[in-house]
Amino acid sequence: MAIQNTALLVFLFPVIMGMAFGVFVLSGVLTQPDRELNMWPFENISIPTQPTIEDLKIQGLLSQYSVSAPIEIKIIVNNSDFECGDLYITIYETTTSPKQAVSQNGYFSQCFSTNKLALPLDDTFSEKIDKAGEYELFVEMNDNNYEKIITKTAKFRVQ
Repeated sequence: MAIQNTALLVFLFPVIMGMAFGVFVLSGVLTQPDRELNMWPFENISIPTQPTIEDLKIQGLLSQYSVSAPIEIKIIVNNSDFECGDLYITIYETTTSPKQAVSQNGYFSQCFSTNKLALPLDDTFSEKIDKAGEYELFVEMNDNNYEKIITKTAKFRVQ
């Protein structure tokens, strides 16, 4: 019984005294003029953000094309994890449900390394669409080991 009382005195007494001291100090601070207890001070804190760099960028895509006009684009990859890999470009017709693929192109072993060359290398993506409507361009880049993937979509209209 003496051991139990000693254990309570050694372990519980400092906890109770620490809490009592904390309440005493906090109440003293809050009685001062122009003081308040703000338990959630994160309302007006703005977190600085760095400008984001798009992993994939589509160059040359217009918002509107005429029927049978060539759609020619280039892809810029800004992620060094994808300096070599396979590039897929698909055009979907969005006016049908589900979306129907109108064109699908694959460019394999696209290695641009440190030069930041526009893809596809040594080739040009060029498609003509003969039907008016709304379309979606879907660009997908896989890394060399097919472990990572980045995608980008953009919409355009054919009239």
